[in-house]
Amino acid sequence: MKYLNGLIPRGLILVLFTGQAFAQTPKDNPKCEPNPVFNRFAGEVMGGCERARFKELDLYRLKKANDPKSGAEAFKVEGEYWYYFNDIEKDAKGLHPGNLEVVRNFENAVQQAKGEVLSVSNKKVYYRLRKGNDEFWGEAGCGRGGADSCSAIMHKIIRVAGMEQSVVVSSEQIAKAMGAEGKVVFYGIYFDTDKATLKAESTPTLAEMAKWLKTNASADVFIVGHTDMQGAIERNQKLSRDRAASVVAALTKDHGIKAGRLAAEGVGPLAPVANNTDEAGRAKNRRVEMVLR
Repeated sequence: MKYLNGLIPRGLILVLFTGQAFAQTPKDNPKCEPNPVFNRFAGEVMGGCERARFKELDLYRLKKANDPKSGAEAFKVEGEYWYYFNDIEKDAKGLHPGNLEVVRNFENAVQQAKGEVLSVSNKKVYYRLRKGNDEFWGEAGCGRGGADSCSAIMHKIIRVAGMEQSVVVSSEQIAKAMGAEGKVVFYGIYFDTDKATLKAESTPTLAEMAKWLKTNASADVFIVGHTDMQGAIERNQKLSRDRAASVVAALTKDHGIKAGRLAAEGVGPLAPVANNTDEAGRAKNRRVEMVLR
């Protein structure tokens, strides 16, 4: 195994967290759950932590991939959030690791996981990687100390996920939108990742769609699926059609809407309502619409 500048990492950070709980040390904060991405650095003690169901995080990436001279630009991601600020105990020689050692550890860990190192500063690594069906974005590095002595590890992590739509669009709001625009946009319809399988959380929104359709028995509609720009266009178009078909199937089977009134269509990423360059925009583009026909 090769390391930049011949540096041999101090800890076991090169192995990403496997998802199995690791034994806590007596000094660990019992309120802190395991890091979802990385194993802990040698001597790291779980101390400060924060969790949020949905939060926005500022990150940095190179303006031109693999070109450090291009400089870094800021962007935002949204999703489930973890934050850690953990002390590092000194080793047997009474020393802390230096910033460079910490940074190289995290660079190597991301690369070994076949993730993407977005940019690197003198204290932090900004990254993107996948674990199973989950996509993580974050920053990791030294949270406290000088150039040659890092006394704390810091993590900010986002697991990309759409915000749970707590407020469901009502049939009255559907009627208003249909009258004004001839269509309604729904973000309260959820699918398994990269699949057309409806999640149970979609039930309230489907019920309101059905209520409007029953009240307006003469109306025929298109159910249109939309995706973001990630992945091949052809695959996204098929996925969007399949998701629209799943909505049609649920409305007919579970809510008694006649199949002849509904037509499933999918346009993939070809009708965005936001920029696809960041996760906030991509989340808006992943949607289902009901359009009068």
